[in-house]
Amino acid sequence: MTEGGCTGAMRCRSRLPGLAVALSALLGYVILAVWVRRHPESATELAITRGIQSRMPRAAARLLRWVSWLGFPPQSVFIPSAVIAAFWLRGQRRTAVNLLFTWMASTISFVTKRLVRRPRPNHPAVRIVVAQPRDASYPSGHVVTYTAFWLAALTAAAEHVRWGWLRGVLLALAGLLVGLVGLSRIYLGHHWLTDVLGGYLLGGSWFGLTRLLGAPPERCRSSCDPGLLSRSP
Repeated sequence: MTEGGCTGAMRCRSRLPGLAVALSALLGYVILAVWVRRHPESATELAITRGIQSRMPRAAARLLRWVSWLGFPPQSVFIPSAVIAAFWLRGQRRTAVNLLFTWMASTISFVTKRLVRRPRPNHPAVRIVVAQPRDASYPSGHVVTYTAFWLAALTAAAEHVRWGWLRGVLLALAGLLVGLVGLSRIYLGHHWLTDVLGGYLLGGSWFGLTRLLGAPPERCRSSCDPGLLSRSP
């Protein structure tokens, strides 16, 4: 067996832990959906929401309102479409296709909402900061889209830039958006904590699966296969 063949086989096997984590997160998303359907209201989640809304500094509250902006229509449709088209027109076709698949996580979110039918927060103690969406609450579509699509888009952009400082800015922006969107959705009174957790589970698992399964095939091609061995001197 050649050294290159061992390396190729190791690259194939190295994907297995990532796939296991992504599939476990997806299973956790399904389990949480079942629990939420049976327990649509929670005193603990109400206390968490009240605590976040009452203790949020004014400057941070203003930032959280802006963080959610990307997830509202029409920009939630137009901007991702433009990003995918930009990668495609620049000749980065595989990246564009992968981003399209990560965006499909929002379809899974939509189907889950229709099945679970959890009402949005409607307690007198919860302040609705921005106009309340009318669809179901589980999972948070914002969190799903940010954790799947925007994390993938900004990571892909960082991988294609030449300047290290810009790469750092893009990755930091990705982390900031993903990290703050869940808090934003709770602060605005649009979602419960479990809606946000479900969004992270679905978005994160979909991002991981797309990134692992959508990688170039040559990265997982073992040079130990019979064809290569037969050509070895």
